[in-house]
Amino acid sequence: MSQFTSLLKASMSGGLQLFNYRGNSERSKRMTPLLLGVLMGLLMLFSSSVMVMELKRDGAETVILSVYTLVTTIIIIMEGSYKAIDLLFRPRDNDVLLSMPIPKSTIILTRLLKFYLFEMVYCLIFLLPAIIAYALNVNVDMSYYLVSLTMLLLVPVIPIALACIIGLVIAAVSGRFKHKTFWQITLSFIVMFGSVGLVFLLNTNPDINTNGLVMLGSKITEYYYPTSTFVKLVTDFNTLDLLVFIVINLLILALTTLIISHFCFRIITRIGTMSQTTKTVSNYHYPKHSQTMTMVKKELNRYFNTPVLLMNTAMGLVFFIIAVGLLCFKFDDAANSFISSVEEFPLALDEIRSFLPGVTFAMVAFASLLTCITATMISLEGKAFNALKSLPISGIKVIMTKVLTAMLLITPITTTGSLIMAIRFQFGIIETILVLIGVIVMPLVTELIGILINLKYPRFDADNDTVVVRQSASVMIATFLGLGMVLITISLVFATVFMAGQITGLLILDTTYAIISLFLYFVVAMRGEEIYLKLNA
Repeated sequence: MSQFTSLLKASMSGGLQLFNYRGNSERSKRMTPLLLGVLMGLLMLFSSSVMVMELKRDGAETVILSVYTLVTTIIIIMEGSYKAIDLLFRPRDNDVLLSMPIPKSTIILTRLLKFYLFEMVYCLIFLLPAIIAYALNVNVDMSYYLVSLTMLLLVPVIPIALACIIGLVIAAVSGRFKHKTFWQITLSFIVMFGSVGLVFLLNTNPDINTNGLVMLGSKITEYYYPTSTFVKLVTDFNTLDLLVFIVINLLILALTTLIISHFCFRIITRIGTMSQTTKTVSNYHYPKHSQTMTMVKKELNRYFNTPVLLMNTAMGLVFFIIAVGLLCFKFDDAANSFISSVEEFPLALDEIRSFLPGVTFAMVAFASLLTCITATMISLEGKAFNALKSLPISGIKVIMTKVLTAMLLITPITTTGSLIMAIRFQFGIIETILVLIGVIVMPLVTELIGILINLKYPRFDADNDTVVVRQSASVMIATFLGLGMVLITISLVFATVFMAGQITGLLILDTTYAIISLFLYFVVAMRGEEIYLKLNA
């Protein structure tokens, strides 16, 4: 077996355990997130089919391919730029591999291919349904399937190369500062919002309709090479253009490998976690804390020193903060503009303002139910989990301190935002109290579900934190469940508010989540420690 093949096999076995199973019970565990992924793909197929049928009426059906290619590209760049740092520069086998007589380019190439397989998931969920929807609604020939397969395989290459270069720059810049993690997270957020801002710059017509999509599609086709090639080959197939596209992508992959190989030692050294002690402090006394406080401090320290975990779980909270700011400063202008743009709009500005407690509750639901931190907390213990079990602290206390830590990270932000909304828009006392109850019970439900899922599907064999945070079964299940709960909760918010009144509607939702949280607490209390003690890293 060649050196490259051996390295690739070792790398994949450490990161793609989702697809390795032994026995029926293990198979069922691995198949659950795959089935959820298939469900997501089917939903995307339905939505893209509706879009194709609308676009076909205007003879602009190829826009669906442009838009979904851009969506896939933006997603890969957004989450790949911070994932690349862990996958390329922070694997746990760095010390072993880099000390061996193996070319750096070989090591980096195997990691890039692993990165590529991870990002192919987004192509399968977003781009593949659009390709299928186009074929089902438009008469295509055999060349379409050849072009589509090629694009499906190669569309991730350019965004992955960009994500890797961006990750390289972020690692290089943040490594120059004392607080490396803070700067890495800050720069990653800048890249993330910059990627979203690119869509708004391209979309000169912000209307969400067929004309807006057509204009956006034309802009994407004009400026983005893979999209222009995709549309050109679908409408007028040319073998030479297809071969040129393949060669260009292979050259980009080779160039990316060479660039990262050239800087990898420097980056690994710069972002290393080892530190030197310049002086010895004698008679140092460690402060004594309770078991709960000690465990909470440990979890908080791990959270803020794991950029990929922070980035993955902070998005809902960041969008919550942005939404609060926009509503507080731009609500009147936006509401008046919306009212004037809709003929015979049934509500006045004051009536719209009266529904803001329900809107705030929906925003809290979005931030809380999509921020499942505990789904990774057991898995991130890694091989140290057995040592944790040997400590003189009960399993249920370990579990509940992880839930408490997650609550301490979420509730201060949502509480502050809710109070700002209540003060700015003068909520009633009862409405404010009901919103604040939701601030407590909704994240409690999410984090109790997350810890139960992680106890059921732990992942102790990952070779870096990115695999745990982004590719483990517990995270995928928690993410899909959270998305489902968000959609159901927001629908119920507006349904109950309009049908039963705002106070009654919020009271019903608070009561429902309080009952669910109590039920989950008793499940954790009765079964949690038993499952915890059976786990073995």
